[in-house]
Amino acid sequence: MKILFLVPPETISLESSVPKALEGGKGYYPKLGLLYVAAYYERETGNTATFIDCPPENVSEEDMLARVREIKPDMVAMSIMTFNLLDALRTAMVLKKENPNIKICLGGPHVNLYPKETLDQPEIDYVVFGEGEKIFTRLVLALENGNEPLSSINGLGWKQDNTSNINPAETELLDLDELPFPARHLVDVSSYQHIIGEGRQFFTIQATRGCPAACTFCDIRKTKFRIRSPESVVNEIEELVKMGVDDLFFVDDTITIDKKNVLAICKLIVDRGIKINFKISARVDTINKEVVAALKKAGCYRIHFGIESATPKHLQYLQKGQSLEKVERAVKMTREAGIGFFAYMMIGIPHETKEEMFATVDFAKKLKPDYAQFSICTPYPKVELYYQMLSEGIVPEDYWQKFAENPSPDFKIKFWNKDFSEEELRQIQDECHARFYRSPTYIMKQITQLRSWTDFTAKARMGTKILTSRLGI
Repeated sequence: MKILFLVPPETISLESSVPKALEGGKGYYPKLGLLYVAAYYERETGNTATFIDCPPENVSEEDMLARVREIKPDMVAMSIMTFNLLDALRTAMVLKKENPNIKICLGGPHVNLYPKETLDQPEIDYVVFGEGEKIFTRLVLALENGNEPLSSINGLGWKQDNTSNINPAETELLDLDELPFPARHLVDVSSYQHIIGEGRQFFTIQATRGCPAACTFCDIRKTKFRIRSPESVVNEIEELVKMGVDDLFFVDDTITIDKKNVLAICKLIVDRGIKINFKISARVDTINKEVVAALKKAGCYRIHFGIESATPKHLQYLQKGQSLEKVERAVKMTREAGIGFFAYMMIGIPHETKEEMFATVDFAKKLKPDYAQFSICTPYPKVELYYQMLSEGIVPEDYWQKFAENPSPDFKIKFWNKDFSEEELRQIQDECHARFYRSPTYIMKQITQLRSWTDFTAKARMGTKILTSRLGI
Protein backbone atom coordinates (compact mmCIF):
# COMPACT_ATOMS: atom_id res chain seq x y z
CA MET A 1 0.00 0.00 0.00
CA LYS A 2 1.10 3.54 -0.71
CA ILE A 3 0.63 5.68 2.39
CA LEU A 4 0.33 9.46 2.45
CA PHE A 5 0.58 11.27 5.77
CA LEU A 6 -1.27 14.54 5.41
CA VAL A 7 -1.76 17.74 7.39
CA PRO A 8 -4.83 19.28 5.70
CA PRO A 9 -5.18 22.88 4.54
CA GLU A 10 -6.63 25.20 7.17
CA THR A 11 -9.92 26.41 5.76
CA ILE A 12 -12.59 26.00 8.45
CA SER A 13 -10.69 25.47 11.72
CA LEU A 14 -12.40 26.37 14.98
CA GLU A 15 -11.22 29.59 16.61
CA SER A 16 -9.39 29.15 19.91
CA SER A 17 -9.41 31.49 22.91
CA VAL A 18 -5.99 32.82 21.92
CA PRO A 19 -6.04 35.86 19.61
CA LYS A 20 -5.35 34.87 16.01
CA ALA A 21 -2.51 37.34 15.80
CA LEU A 22 -0.72 35.82 18.78
CA GLU A 23 -1.38 32.22 17.76
CA GLY A 24 -0.49 32.78 14.12
CA GLY A 25 2.45 34.97 15.03
CA LYS A 26 4.25 32.05 16.62
CA GLY A 27 4.87 30.43 13.25
CA TYR A 28 4.30 26.84 12.14
CA TYR A 29 5.18 23.83 14.27
CA PRO A 30 5.82 20.43 12.68
CA LYS A 31 3.32 17.65 13.45
CA LEU A 32 5.73 15.60 15.51
CA GLY A 33 3.20 12.90 16.42
CA LEU A 34 2.40 12.16 12.78
CA LEU A 35 6.12 12.16 11.93
CA TYR A 36 6.64 9.54 14.65
CA VAL A 37 3.91 7.36 13.14
CA ALA A 38 5.46 7.75 9.68
CA ALA A 39 8.91 6.83 10.98
CA TYR A 40 7.65 3.71 12.77
CA TYR A 41 5.68 2.66 9.71
CA GLU A 42 8.71 3.01 7.44
CA ARG A 43 11.00 1.11 9.80
CA GLU A 44 8.65 -1.79 10.40
CA THR A 45 7.45 -2.25 6.82
CA GLY A 46 10.49 -1.22 4.80
CA ASN A 47 8.19 0.94 2.69
CA THR A 48 8.66 4.61 1.91
CA ALA A 49 5.85 6.97 2.86
CA THR A 50 5.07 10.47 1.64
CA PHE A 51 4.15 13.48 3.76
CA ILE A 52 2.39 16.72 2.85
CA ASP A 53 2.16 19.45 5.50
CA CYS A 54 -0.14 21.95 3.84
CA PRO A 55 -0.13 25.00 6.18
CA PRO A 56 3.63 25.71 6.43
CA GLU A 57 4.19 24.79 2.79
CA ASN A 58 1.29 27.07 1.79
CA VAL A 59 -0.39 24.21 -0.08
CA SER A 60 -3.94 25.05 -1.15
CA GLU A 61 -6.70 22.49 -1.56
CA GLU A 62 -6.17 22.53 -5.34
CA ASP A 63 -2.40 22.09 -4.95
CA MET A 64 -2.97 19.27 -2.48
CA LEU A 65 -5.23 17.44 -4.93
CA ALA A 66 -2.65 17.83 -7.69
CA ARG A 67 0.02 16.26 -5.49
CA VAL A 68 -2.31 13.46 -4.42
CA ARG A 69 -2.95 12.66 -8.09
CA GLU A 70 0.81 12.32 -8.58
CA ILE A 71 1.36 10.20 -5.47
CA LYS A 72 -1.70 7.97 -5.98
CA PRO A 73 -1.89 6.82 -2.33
CA ASP A 74 -4.00 3.88 -1.24
CA MET A 75 -4.48 5.40 2.21
CA VAL A 76 -4.28 8.91 3.64
CA ALA A 77 -3.55 9.27 7.36
CA MET A 78 -4.22 12.48 9.29
CA SER A 79 -3.71 13.39 12.95
CA ILE A 80 -6.37 15.78 14.20
CA MET A 81 -7.30 17.93 17.13
CA THR A 82 -10.88 19.03 17.70
CA PHE A 83 -9.90 22.44 16.30
CA ASN A 84 -9.15 21.04 12.84
CA LEU A 85 -11.69 18.21 12.69
CA LEU A 86 -13.70 20.14 10.11
CA ASP A 87 -10.61 20.66 7.96
CA ALA A 88 -9.86 16.93 8.07
CA LEU A 89 -13.42 15.93 7.20
CA ARG A 90 -13.56 18.38 4.32
CA THR A 91 -10.24 17.07 3.04
CA ALA A 92 -11.47 13.48 3.35
CA MET A 93 -14.61 14.37 1.40
CA VAL A 94 -12.57 16.02 -1.36
CA LEU A 95 -10.21 13.05 -1.56
CA LYS A 96 -13.08 10.56 -1.71
CA LYS A 97 -14.70 12.58 -4.47
CA GLU A 98 -11.43 12.44 -6.41
CA ASN A 99 -10.94 8.72 -5.73
CA PRO A 100 -13.77 6.78 -4.02
CA ASN A 101 -11.41 3.85 -3.37
CA ILE A 102 -8.94 5.82 -1.27
CA LYS A 103 -8.95 4.91 2.42
CA ILE A 104 -8.96 7.57 5.13
CA CYS A 105 -7.52 6.95 8.60
CA LEU A 106 -7.71 9.52 11.39
CA GLY A 107 -5.84 9.61 14.69
CA GLY A 108 -4.73 12.19 17.21
CA PRO A 109 -6.21 13.94 20.27
CA HIS A 110 -9.76 14.33 18.93
CA VAL A 111 -9.97 10.66 17.98
CA ASN A 112 -8.66 9.68 21.42
CA LEU A 113 -11.67 11.48 22.90
CA TYR A 114 -14.30 10.50 20.33
CA PRO A 115 -13.24 7.36 18.42
CA LYS A 116 -16.72 6.10 17.51
CA GLU A 117 -18.15 9.51 16.72
CA THR A 118 -15.22 10.16 14.38
CA LEU A 119 -15.48 6.77 12.68
CA ASP A 120 -19.22 7.29 12.20
CA GLN A 121 -18.47 10.15 9.79
CA PRO A 122 -19.16 8.80 6.28
CA GLU A 123 -15.78 9.79 4.82
CA ILE A 124 -13.75 7.94 7.46
CA ASP A 125 -12.68 4.30 7.06
CA TYR A 126 -10.41 3.78 10.09
CA VAL A 127 -9.52 5.51 13.34
CA VAL A 128 -6.53 4.94 15.59
CA PHE A 129 -6.77 5.99 19.24
CA GLY A 130 -3.99 5.93 21.80
CA GLU A 131 -0.33 5.90 20.82
CA GLY A 132 -0.59 5.46 17.09
CA GLU A 133 2.84 4.30 15.95
CA LYS A 134 2.36 0.56 16.41
CA ILE A 135 -1.42 0.48 15.94
CA PHE A 136 -1.34 2.20 12.55
CA THR A 137 1.46 -0.03 11.28
CA ARG A 138 -0.42 -3.15 12.36
CA LEU A 139 -3.48 -1.87 10.50
CA VAL A 140 -1.55 -1.43 7.26
CA LEU A 141 0.15 -4.82 7.53
CA ALA A 142 -3.18 -6.49 8.27
CA LEU A 143 -4.69 -4.92 5.15
CA GLU A 144 -1.68 -5.79 3.01
CA ASN A 145 -0.94 -9.30 4.22
CA GLY A 146 -4.03 -10.47 6.05
CA ASN A 147 -1.71 -11.51 8.87
CA GLU A 148 -4.24 -10.70 11.60
CA PRO A 149 -7.92 -9.79 11.78
CA LEU A 150 -8.70 -6.13 12.32
CA SER A 151 -10.76 -7.09 15.36
CA SER A 152 -7.57 -8.17 17.15
CA ILE A 153 -5.83 -4.78 16.94
CA ASN A 154 -6.42 -2.84 20.15
CA GLY A 155 -6.78 0.91 19.65
CA LEU A 156 -8.32 0.51 16.19
CA GLY A 157 -11.72 1.46 14.84
CA TRP A 158 -12.85 0.02 11.51
CA LYS A 159 -15.93 -0.40 9.38
CA GLN A 160 -17.62 -3.47 8.00
CA ASP A 161 -20.73 -3.11 5.84
CA ASN A 162 -20.90 0.56 6.89
CA THR A 163 -21.05 -0.44 10.56
CA SER A 164 -18.51 1.11 12.94
CA ASN A 165 -16.50 -1.30 15.07
CA ILE A 166 -14.42 0.06 17.96
CA ASN A 167 -11.89 -2.36 19.44
CA PRO A 168 -10.73 -2.15 23.07
CA ALA A 169 -8.11 0.48 23.85
CA GLU A 170 -4.45 -0.53 23.88
CA THR A 171 -3.30 -0.60 27.50
CA GLU A 172 0.39 -1.32 26.87
CA LEU A 173 2.39 1.88 26.56
CA LEU A 174 5.29 2.13 24.14
CA ASP A 175 8.94 2.13 25.22
CA LEU A 176 9.97 5.58 24.01
CA ASP A 177 13.57 4.48 23.44
CA GLU A 178 12.34 1.81 21.04
CA LEU A 179 10.77 4.39 18.72
CA PRO A 180 12.68 5.71 15.70
CA PHE A 181 13.34 9.41 15.46
CA PRO A 182 10.51 11.32 13.72
CA ALA A 183 10.59 11.05 9.91
CA ARG A 184 11.91 14.55 9.33
CA HIS A 185 13.37 13.43 6.00
CA LEU A 186 9.80 13.44 4.65
CA VAL A 187 9.24 17.17 5.20
CA ASP A 188 10.88 20.44 4.24
CA VAL A 189 12.57 21.39 7.50
CA SER A 190 13.02 24.97 6.32
CA SER A 191 9.23 25.49 6.13
CA TYR A 192 8.93 25.54 9.93
CA GLN A 193 9.68 28.70 11.83
CA HIS A 194 9.10 30.45 15.11
CA ILE A 195 9.44 34.20 14.91
CA ILE A 196 10.44 34.70 18.55
CA GLY A 197 13.10 32.02 18.46
CA GLU A 198 16.85 32.33 18.89
CA GLY A 199 18.15 30.67 15.75
CA ARG A 200 17.92 30.51 11.99
CA GLN A 201 16.23 27.11 11.66
CA PHE A 202 13.57 25.89 14.07
CA PHE A 203 12.21 22.42 14.82
CA THR A 204 10.65 20.49 17.70
CA ILE A 205 11.71 17.51 19.77
CA GLN A 206 10.09 15.45 22.53
CA ALA A 207 11.95 13.85 25.43
CA THR A 208 8.97 12.69 27.53
CA ARG A 209 5.30 11.82 27.29
CA GLY A 210 2.54 12.32 29.82
CA CYS A 211 2.04 14.58 32.84
CA PRO A 212 0.99 13.61 36.39
CA ALA A 213 -0.31 17.10 37.25
CA ALA A 214 -4.02 17.58 37.95
CA CYS A 215 -4.80 20.85 36.10
CA THR A 216 -8.51 20.64 35.32
CA PHE A 217 -8.31 22.48 31.99
CA CYS A 218 -5.78 20.06 30.47
CA ASP A 219 -6.58 16.93 28.47
CA ILE A 220 -3.48 15.00 29.59
CA ARG A 221 -3.88 15.50 33.35
CA LYS A 222 -2.82 12.57 35.52
CA THR A 223 -1.32 10.59 32.63
CA LYS A 224 1.68 8.33 33.11
CA PHE A 225 4.94 10.23 32.79
CA ARG A 226 7.60 8.46 30.73
CA ILE A 227 11.10 9.49 29.73
CA ARG A 228 13.52 8.77 26.93
CA SER A 229 17.12 8.04 27.83
CA PRO A 230 19.46 11.06 27.73
CA GLU A 231 21.53 9.30 25.06
CA SER A 232 18.53 8.89 22.77
CA VAL A 233 17.50 12.53 23.17
CA VAL A 234 20.97 13.93 22.57
CA ASN A 235 21.59 11.61 19.62
CA GLU A 236 18.46 13.09 18.05
CA ILE A 237 19.67 16.61 18.80
CA GLU A 238 22.93 15.83 17.01
CA GLU A 239 20.97 14.59 14.01
CA LEU A 240 18.92 17.79 13.99
CA VAL A 241 22.05 19.95 14.14
CA LYS A 242 23.40 18.10 11.10
CA MET A 243 20.16 19.02 9.32
CA GLY A 244 20.86 22.69 9.99
CA VAL A 245 18.56 23.11 12.99
CA ASP A 246 19.89 25.54 15.60
CA ASP A 247 16.70 26.33 17.54
CA LEU A 248 14.71 23.61 19.29
CA PHE A 249 11.48 23.58 21.24
CA PHE A 250 10.96 20.63 23.58
CA VAL A 251 7.21 20.11 23.22
CA ASP A 252 7.02 18.02 26.40
CA ASP A 253 4.29 19.28 28.70
CA THR A 254 6.66 19.37 31.68
CA ILE A 255 10.08 17.97 30.89
CA THR A 256 11.51 18.97 34.29
CA ILE A 257 9.38 16.54 36.32
CA ASP A 258 12.37 14.17 36.24
CA LYS A 259 15.19 16.51 37.24
CA LYS A 260 17.83 13.78 37.12
CA ASN A 261 17.02 13.02 33.48
CA VAL A 262 17.05 16.71 32.52
CA LEU A 263 20.44 17.18 34.19
CA ALA A 264 21.81 14.17 32.31
CA ILE A 265 20.52 15.52 28.97
CA CYS A 266 22.12 18.90 29.64
CA LYS A 267 25.43 17.31 30.65
CA LEU A 268 25.54 15.24 27.47
CA ILE A 269 24.85 18.30 25.31
CA VAL A 270 27.76 20.11 26.96
CA ASP A 271 30.12 17.11 26.99
CA ARG A 272 29.58 16.50 23.27
CA GLY A 273 30.14 20.16 22.47
CA ILE A 274 26.76 20.55 20.77
CA LYS A 275 25.87 24.15 19.97
CA ILE A 276 22.09 24.46 20.11
CA ASN A 277 19.51 26.98 21.32
CA PHE A 278 16.40 25.50 22.91
CA LYS A 279 13.37 26.25 25.03
CA ILE A 280 11.21 24.08 27.25
CA SER A 281 7.91 24.08 29.16
CA ALA A 282 7.93 23.51 32.91
CA ARG A 283 5.82 23.75 36.02
CA VAL A 284 7.13 26.31 38.49
CA ASP A 285 7.40 23.63 41.19
CA THR A 286 9.65 21.34 39.11
CA ILE A 287 12.79 23.47 38.81
CA ASN A 288 15.61 24.42 41.16
CA LYS A 289 18.87 26.34 40.90
CA GLU A 290 20.84 23.29 39.76
CA VAL A 291 18.37 22.55 36.96
CA VAL A 292 18.18 26.10 35.58
CA ALA A 293 21.98 26.46 35.73
CA ALA A 294 22.39 23.22 33.76
CA LEU A 295 19.71 24.25 31.26
CA LYS A 296 21.42 27.60 30.66
CA LYS A 297 24.82 25.99 30.16
CA ALA A 298 23.35 23.54 27.63
CA GLY A 299 21.73 26.31 25.55
CA CYS A 300 18.26 26.91 27.03
CA TYR A 301 17.14 30.47 26.38
CA ARG A 302 13.49 30.40 27.47
CA ILE A 303 11.18 28.47 29.80
CA HIS A 304 7.42 28.49 29.26
CA PHE A 305 5.57 28.59 32.58
CA GLY A 306 1.85 28.02 33.06
CA ILE A 307 1.13 30.66 35.70
CA GLU A 308 -2.58 31.17 34.92
CA SER A 309 -3.87 33.46 37.68
CA ALA A 310 -2.81 35.87 40.41
CA THR A 311 -5.75 34.86 42.62
CA PRO A 312 -5.08 31.82 44.87
CA LYS A 313 -8.73 30.68 44.95
CA HIS A 314 -8.81 30.50 41.15
CA LEU A 315 -5.56 28.51 41.08
CA GLN A 316 -7.22 26.14 43.53
CA TYR A 317 -10.36 25.96 41.34
CA LEU A 318 -8.13 24.92 38.41
CA GLN A 319 -6.19 22.47 40.65
CA LYS A 320 -2.88 24.00 39.58
CA GLY A 321 -1.17 22.88 42.76
CA GLN A 322 1.03 25.96 42.94
CA SER A 323 1.20 29.17 44.95
CA LEU A 324 2.14 32.69 43.94
CA GLU A 325 5.22 32.34 46.12
CA LYS A 326 6.34 29.30 44.11
CA VAL A 327 5.79 31.25 40.91
CA GLU A 328 7.91 34.17 42.09
CA ARG A 329 10.64 31.86 43.37
CA ALA A 330 10.82 29.95 40.07
CA VAL A 331 10.89 33.17 38.05
CA LYS A 332 13.67 34.57 40.26
CA MET A 333 15.80 31.44 39.79
CA THR A 334 15.18 31.45 36.05
CA ARG A 335 16.10 35.11 35.68
CA GLU A 336 19.23 34.75 37.84
CA ALA A 337 20.36 31.87 35.62
CA GLY A 338 20.11 34.15 32.59
CA ILE A 339 17.13 32.38 31.04
CA GLY A 340 14.06 34.22 29.75
CA PHE A 341 10.51 33.02 30.25
CA PHE A 342 7.08 33.04 28.63
CA ALA A 343 4.09 33.45 30.95
CA TYR A 344 0.82 31.69 30.12
CA MET A 345 -2.00 33.48 31.91
CA MET A 346 -5.73 32.78 32.01
CA ILE A 347 -8.71 35.09 32.44
CA GLY A 348 -12.45 34.46 32.56
CA ILE A 349 -12.15 31.63 35.09
CA PRO A 350 -15.60 30.81 36.52
CA HIS A 351 -16.58 33.30 39.23
CA GLU A 352 -13.59 35.58 38.44
CA THR A 353 -14.22 39.32 38.53
CA LYS A 354 -12.85 41.89 36.07
CA GLU A 355 -10.70 43.30 38.87
CA GLU A 356 -9.16 39.87 39.45
CA MET A 357 -8.44 39.52 35.72
CA PHE A 358 -6.58 42.82 35.70
CA ALA A 359 -4.77 41.75 38.89
CA THR A 360 -3.42 38.86 36.82
CA VAL A 361 -2.09 41.39 34.31
CA ASP A 362 -0.46 43.35 37.13
CA PHE A 363 1.13 40.14 38.43
CA ALA A 364 2.46 39.36 34.96
CA LYS A 365 3.93 42.87 34.72
CA LYS A 366 5.57 42.36 38.11
CA LEU A 367 7.14 39.07 36.96
CA LYS A 368 8.52 40.74 33.78
CA PRO A 369 8.40 37.81 31.33
CA ASP A 370 9.72 38.11 27.77
CA TYR A 371 6.17 37.48 26.56
CA ALA A 372 2.78 36.86 28.13
CA GLN A 373 -0.32 35.27 26.68
CA PHE A 374 -3.74 35.88 28.22
CA SER A 375 -6.10 33.08 27.21
CA ILE A 376 -9.80 33.02 28.01
CA CYS A 377 -10.75 30.07 30.21
CA THR A 378 -12.46 27.58 27.91
CA PRO A 379 -13.88 24.18 28.91
CA TYR A 380 -12.52 21.94 26.17
CA PRO A 381 -13.99 18.50 25.45
CA LYS A 382 -13.86 15.91 28.22
CA VAL A 383 -11.41 17.79 30.44
CA GLU A 384 -12.18 17.86 34.16
CA LEU A 385 -13.03 21.57 33.99
CA TYR A 386 -15.73 20.82 31.41
CA TYR A 387 -17.37 18.21 33.62
CA GLN A 388 -17.02 20.51 36.62
CA MET A 389 -18.81 23.33 34.78
CA LEU A 390 -21.48 20.90 33.58
CA SER A 391 -22.13 19.79 37.15
CA GLU A 392 -22.34 23.41 38.32
CA GLY A 393 -24.83 24.20 35.57
CA ILE A 394 -22.50 26.75 33.97
CA VAL A 395 -22.46 24.63 30.82
CA PRO A 396 -26.09 23.57 30.24
CA GLU A 397 -25.48 20.52 28.03
CA ASP A 398 -22.72 18.38 26.57
CA TYR A 399 -22.33 20.50 23.46
CA TRP A 400 -18.92 19.04 22.60
CA GLN A 401 -20.55 15.62 22.32
CA LYS A 402 -23.09 17.05 19.90
CA PHE A 403 -20.31 18.57 17.81
CA ALA A 404 -18.39 15.27 17.75
CA GLU A 405 -21.51 13.48 16.51
CA ASN A 406 -22.49 16.14 13.99
CA PRO A 407 -19.51 18.37 13.11
CA SER A 408 -20.83 21.56 11.55
CA PRO A 409 -18.99 24.62 10.22
CA ASP A 410 -21.58 26.68 12.11
CA PHE A 411 -20.24 25.42 15.45
CA LYS A 412 -18.72 28.06 17.71
CA ILE A 413 -16.53 27.45 20.74
CA LYS A 414 -18.10 29.02 23.81
CA PHE A 415 -16.51 30.26 27.01
CA TRP A 416 -19.65 29.58 29.10
CA ASN A 417 -19.09 32.41 31.55
CA LYS A 418 -22.15 33.44 33.56
CA ASP A 419 -20.84 36.90 34.41
CA PHE A 420 -19.47 38.11 31.07
CA SER A 421 -20.55 37.81 27.46
CA GLU A 422 -18.15 36.50 24.84
CA GLU A 423 -17.62 39.99 23.45
CA GLU A 424 -16.95 41.38 26.93
CA LEU A 425 -14.35 38.67 27.55
CA ARG A 426 -12.71 39.38 24.19
CA GLN A 427 -12.56 43.08 25.05
CA ILE A 428 -11.07 42.34 28.46
CA GLN A 429 -8.55 40.03 26.80
CA ASP A 430 -7.56 42.80 24.40
CA GLU A 431 -7.17 45.18 27.32
CA CYS A 432 -5.01 42.64 29.18
CA HIS A 433 -2.63 42.32 26.25
CA ALA A 434 -2.57 46.09 25.75
CA ARG A 435 -1.83 46.77 29.42
CA PHE A 436 1.01 44.28 29.37
CA TYR A 437 2.65 45.03 26.03
CA ARG A 438 2.16 48.80 26.19
CA SER A 439 3.72 49.01 29.63
CA PRO A 440 6.73 51.39 29.60
CA THR A 441 8.60 48.92 31.80
CA TYR A 442 8.03 46.12 29.31
CA ILE A 443 8.98 48.25 26.31
CA MET A 444 12.19 49.43 28.00
CA LYS A 445 13.09 45.86 28.95
CA GLN A 446 12.73 44.71 25.35
CA ILE A 447 14.90 47.57 24.10
CA THR A 448 17.67 46.92 26.61
CA GLN A 449 17.68 43.19 25.83
CA LEU A 450 18.03 43.54 22.04
CA ARG A 451 21.01 41.56 20.81
CA SER A 452 20.72 41.91 17.04
CA TRP A 453 18.67 43.36 14.20
CA THR A 454 17.08 39.92 13.75
CA ASP A 455 16.05 39.96 17.40
CA PHE A 456 14.55 43.44 16.97
CA THR A 457 12.54 42.54 13.86
CA ALA A 458 11.22 39.31 15.44
CA LYS A 459 10.00 41.11 18.54
CA ALA A 460 8.59 43.97 16.49
CA ARG A 461 6.58 41.56 14.33
CA MET A 462 5.17 39.76 17.34
CA GLY A 463 4.29 42.98 19.14
CA THR A 464 2.62 44.44 16.06
CA LYS A 465 0.57 41.28 15.51
CA ILE A 466 -0.64 41.27 19.10
CA LEU A 467 -1.54 44.94 19.36
CA THR A 468 -3.24 45.22 15.98
CA SER A 469 -5.26 41.99 16.19
CA ARG A 470 -8.46 43.51 17.62
CA LEU A 471 -7.38 46.73 19.25
CA GLY A 472 -7.70 48.86 16.14
CA ILE A 473 -4.26 50.37 16.58
